[in-house]
Parts: sequence; structure tokens; C-alpha cells
Amino acid sequence: MIYDLVRYQLVDEKTSSLKRENVLLVSLGCSWGKCAFCDYQDDKASTVLESDAVNKKALAQVKGREVGSFTLEVTCSASYTELPFTTINYIREVCREKGIDTVILEGHYIFRDANPFFTDFFRQYGIKTIFRCGVETFDEHIREDILHKGLPGVTPEQIARHFSWINIMFGMEGQTTAQLEKDIATGLKYFDRVNLSIYTTVKNGPARDSAAIKTFYDSAFYRDLTQNPAIDIYDEWDDANEHKVGHDI
Repeated sequence: MIYDLVRYQLVDEKTSSLKRENVLLVSLGCSWGKCAFCDYQDDKASTVLESDAVNKKALAQVKGREVGSFTLEVTCSASYTELPFTTINYIREVCREKGIDTVILEGHYIFRDANPFFTDFFRQYGIKTIFRCGVETFDEHIREDILHKGLPGVTPEQIARHFSWINIMFGMEGQTTAQLEKDIATGLKYFDRVNLSIYTTVKNGPARDSAAIKTFYDSAFYRDLTQNPAIDIYDEWDDANEHKVGHDI
């Protein structure tokens, strides 16, 4: 089922050190499909034509040089490898037309060996690729036993061989600010950029720990992170933008 979602966003200097445009595209389905925190996987098409129709509308909103943005971040309901090739080709064409020189592709670690092919594909038009991996936490008990992420025994060093950006998630039961500090330290040690998402409750997923989230927002650690250009913080439930962080699309 394809959901009625916001599929375009301009990330500006108010919430990130890297100005970029972000599109949320529709895949053909997530092959892994077991992550306990994710409901994006239900936003999928049953055919290539159906997927392309939605994705073309989203990509038609990309403005590139018109808004002084030269980076396009591509998110979808699965991994970038599970977008139709026609959509991937359209992404490349839009980047060329709009003067975008860098594309960010997000995917699961299990698809790491596909990265060189995507690098070559975009490089043909002089477009650089950055690969982002959803790690969520380096605490393996939480990551595998609770979140079912599908990275058993995988180390930060191994992930960093294939991905230069990562996603970290915080705010569910069982997590603490101390554990988050370890995750961020590890992320900054091995990766160029860390996207920190504050957890949003999903059906049948872990419970949201509002007290832990408040403790984080009240901490000096949070204030330090807002000053770090290698960190982006996203909180979909911060409707009033009280904390001046980004909002996931």
C-alpha cells in the first residue's frame, strides 16, 4: 500500500550544517522487513509503474541550484537497491538537470556489495555518491534482540568499509543517555556523519521512553551535539519545533 506522505523536504541551515534536499520514495518492498521500529516498510508499490508514478512526482519537486542546494538525499521504504531501476535512472537525470553533484543513498548493510555499482552509475554523470546505513545502535542486544536489525556480529569497522554516514536512534525503553553517548562516540570515530532520530512509537514496536527523551533534551550532551556539524538530530514529534531540530519526512 502506498501511503499519503510528505515526500519532499528542503533541509536548510537552520537544522543542519549541510543544506540538502530530501525525497521519500516508494520501493517495491523491503527484503529484510523485520525491523521492530519501522513502519515505512508498509509504504510500497506492487508494480514498477506504480512506484515510478509516485517517485517521479516526488523528484519533480527537487530544485537544486534554484535553491542553492547541490546535494540530494534519497530515502525510501526499503533500501536504495530496492527502488526500480527506472527510478534510479530518473534520480540521476534530475541531479544532472538541477545541478546536483552529490546523492545520498540509504540502505541495509546486507546490500553493501552493490555500492560500487551505484557509485559507477552516478559517476558517469560526475555525481558523487554517499552511502548511509541504518545502524540504530551499537548495543548489539538492543539492536538485534529488540530491534531485529539484522546485523549480528557486525562491527563499526566493517560497516565503515562500505558506508560513511549512519543512522542512530534513541528514545525507546531500555535506552539511556549514557548508552547514547557511547553510540555517538563510536559513530563519530568511524563515520563522517551521524543522523540521530528520536524514536517515534510504531504499532507493535518498542515503547517510547518520554522520560529518557526529556533527560536527553535537558542535558549538556544534547547542547553539545547541536553544535557539532557532523550531527543532525530529527524528532518527528517535536511539532512546535521547541528543540529546533529536523523533522523526518
